[in-house]
Order: sequence, then C-alpha cells, then structure tokens
Amino acid sequence: MNLKGVTEGFLKLGKRTVPEMSDSRMVSNKESKFSFGLYGLVTSLLLGSVAGINWLIDPLWYSHGNILTGKNFAFNERITKTNLFFRTKDRENYDCIIFGSSRVTTLRPSELSNHNCFNYALKGAEIPDFVSYANFLQEQNINPKIIYIGVDGLNFVEQERKEQPPISIDSIKTPSFLQAYLSSDVLLFSAMTILGISPDPANYYDQNFEPVDFANPPVYEGKFYKPASQQKCDLASVETFISLQKFFPNAKFVAYVPPRSAWSMINETYARGLTDCELLAFYKLSQSYDAMYDFSIPSEVTKNPRNTFDGSHYSVETNNKIAKILQGGTDGDFGIRIDKYTFEDYRAAYRQKLRGFLAETGELKRWNDNPKISIDMVQ
Repeated sequence: MNLKGVTEGFLKLGKRTVPEMSDSRMVSNKESKFSFGLYGLVTSLLLGSVAGINWLIDPLWYSHGNILTGKNFAFNERITKTNLFFRTKDRENYDCIIFGSSRVTTLRPSELSNHNCFNYALKGAEIPDFVSYANFLQEQNINPKIIYIGVDGLNFVEQERKEQPPISIDSIKTPSFLQAYLSSDVLLFSAMTILGISPDPANYYDQNFEPVDFANPPVYEGKFYKPASQQKCDLASVETFISLQKFFPNAKFVAYVPPRSAWSMINETYARGLTDCELLAFYKLSQSYDAMYDFSIPSEVTKNPRNTFDGSHYSVETNNKIAKILQGGTDGDFGIRIDKYTFEDYRAAYRQKLRGFLAETGELKRWNDNPKISIDMVQ
C-alpha cells in the first residue's frame, strides 16, 4: 500500500469537506439572525400598537380614561371604579361615598354639590357587597361626612346570601402598566369602545367619569303581564344595612329606594306578594338612618316610559332630580320621605298610588281591596 498516497488523499478530502460544512453553517446562521430580527421587529410593533391603542382608550380607567373619544365604558365596574378610586383618593379627599346597585350608577357625584362624593355603586351589588366595600374603605382611612345608599327591594326577598370574605385589593385593582395596556382582553374592550359597543345600553361615562345618557337609548314599553310565582319575605338584611353605620360612625346616612316603573312595581312586586314586605323593610331601615326616601312609589316620573330604558334603570336626568331631593329639594310628586311617616300612613299612601295607577290604566282587576297587611315571611 502506498501510505504517502493515502495520506495525501485524506488531506485533500479534509480540505474539500471542511469548507463546505463551514459555508453551510454560516448561511444557516445568517438566516437565523435575519429571522430573529424580523420576528423581534414585528413583535415590538404589535406590542407597541396594542399598548398605544389601549393607552389612548384606557378601558380599565388605569391612568386617564379615553382621550380618543372622551367616552368611557364600564366593562367591569369593580375593577374600573377601584382603579379610579386609588388614583384619585389622595387628590380628591372624598368626604362622601355612594353605595348601590346598577340603579344607582347613574347618580352623578357632581349633582351632590355640598360634598365631594365617590360613586361606588356596582352592577349586581347587594348588601353583602356593601359590607365588603365599606370594610375596604374603612381600611383605606376614608372618613366620610355622609353616605348615600340605594336600597333595592330584592335585598329582602328570600334567597341564599353568603357572607363575603374581605376584599383582596390585589385581586381587584389593576397592578401594573403591563396588565393595563398589554392584555388581549383590554384590547377587546378598547375595540368595543371605539366601535361604540357599550355594556350599558343607555349611558356611558364622560371624561370626568360621570354618567351621561346616550342620545338615543332603547325605548321602554310599559305593559302588564302575568305575574311569576309568589315569593317569601326575608327581613334579615335590615339589620345588616343598619350595621353599615359601624364602619363610618361619624357619617350621616341618607338612604333611598331607586325608582322603578309603575308597571314593574305591579308586575314584579305587588303581584308577587312583596309590597308589604318591602315597605316594612324600608320603614324599619328609615328609623335607624338619618333620612330615607322612596322613589319607587308611582309618580309622574315612574309612569312615563321615556324616563327609563327597561323599567328598572332610570336616566341621568331622572337621577339629577333624585340628587336634588336628597339634598332637601322637591320635584312634584316624585318620591316620598319615609322617615316622616308612620308605617301605617306610608303604606296607605303607597297603596293609594298603586291603586290609582291601575285605575288610570283600566287594570283594577289586578287590585286586592283587602287592607290587611300580607307578608309571607321565611321560617
């Protein structure tokens, strides 16, 4: 065997193959670097666009609200209002808090001109929520001079109510810029805001985060229908409402029953055997608070379908009238101050208004002339 020839051949083979491998790897590395750079650029542009859109709309009310159109929608009031509270509480020094359900969200704080109010009314809120948020506000060292609280009759209807654990602020407020502006959910809210798709069909919030009526809200049609089944009364929540005073011992408590259409009061309350139950609950509560009003009693306001989009939630204009009355004013026959009556007189006045409405609409067949108090209490 020619050892020299074999060795030269092997070396030539090495010279041929090594450069080919090196060139292949260099091409691959160049392609990898180019792809990574492009990917990084596209990703940065996408994230920047998402953050930019979300920052302009600010649907979680994290820093400034919607500076693009000036219309703010409340996609989740527990988050948005908590964000708003945290970034304004030190500057505003609130001396007034408003609690309530969605029927109270359209009460404008600026209409309560004697105080600097924060409206913490929330969709679906009931008495367990009020207790939880009152506890949270106490922990935040809020010492209000006055509490306004909307009291719905549904709080005194039999249902399972569980005591809620203390609110974890970390689970409610938006913790960082990244979560406020780099979330796909937030981008969806921004897109809906730009398209004008509001979770509230009748109103939105302006640049000062106060409710404003849409120009053309849904049209409510007041009508009677066959009532649902009878319901039982549970007055246990009366004491829970009263206990809210312990969180704010220095505050004046002014409560009110939000308005509902006269048709709703007949269909959903009177026909289901709940009128006396709710009136008794409201009256008991009025004896412990500094003042309490009932705007659900049939009036020219609640007999006019144009003041509400669904018979249960009333316009900002109507709530401006409520604010006026809560501060000592009057507005025709709208509302009644419960604590100025005996229970018997309050009940008689309310029943007279209900009967009068049925007479006006030719529906007296729905009326029970028996004056005896009728309450089907839970056992």
